[in-house]
Amino acid sequence: MIIESYHIPVNFTDAGKIMGAFTIRNTVEAIIFTVPICVLTFISIPFDITSKIIGSLVLAVPIGGFALMGINDDSITTFIKTWIIYRRKIDTIIDSIDLLIIKVIFIK
Repeated sequence: MIIESYHIPVNFTDAGKIMGAFTIRNTVEAIIFTVPICVLTFISIPFDITSKIIGSLVLAVPIGGFALMGINDDSITTFIKTWIIYRRKIDTIIDSIDLLIIKVIFIK
């Protein structure tokens, strides 16, 4: 039996990523989150252009970085959707436990 070995390059899984680190979905979400913040900052700060740039960077860079990284390798919107589904299931379980406790209390 002949065993063949193949070399898998380091960047094999980098397809669909920007700069080899950020998925396209996370990048689009980061742009969607940061562009309105930059525009609102430029409109609302009444100082010169340098102050406007610094103000927008102070607000946009952390939000954009958080959106680029995501949470547990998920995009922000995917995480929020998963969290909402989880909370609904937990609320259903808690409600059913509360009803069971109420039934036990009133039966005794």
